[in-house]
Amino acid sequence: MKLRVLDGIDARELRELLLERSGVLEVDLAGLENETTGEGAERAGAQSSAPENLAELASDDSVKAVLFGQLESQSDELKEVRDALERLDQGAFGLCDDCNEEIPIERLRAIPYARLCRACKSAEEKG
Repeated sequence: MKLRVLDGIDARELRELLLERSGVLEVDLAGLENETTGEGAERAGAQSSAPENLAELASDDSVKAVLFGQLESQSDELKEVRDALERLDQGAFGLCDDCNEEIPIERLRAIPYARLCRACKSAEEKG
């Protein structure tokens, strides 16, 4: 397996970006989990549990679906961030999973957990 040697400054900068994003996602996830399973969910259910509030029940279900979608999306992103930190520690960070070429540092600064270079990501999206 090819390894990428990052400049010490770049490695520290990318680690800081990943750790910062991880912290933001953890806080967001805690809030979303509270809204979907904790006190927020209990409040929503208590407000609209009567049969005469069918419109409110439907609205609550829509809100819960959006919250669960956000929860899943942010959980997936947090996993990607943690995986990127692990790759950084192992020296496998910053290499495209498809072509094994180096991902440009500019792309990594924008999306520090990117697994694909721009060309491979574009090809994947065209599918």
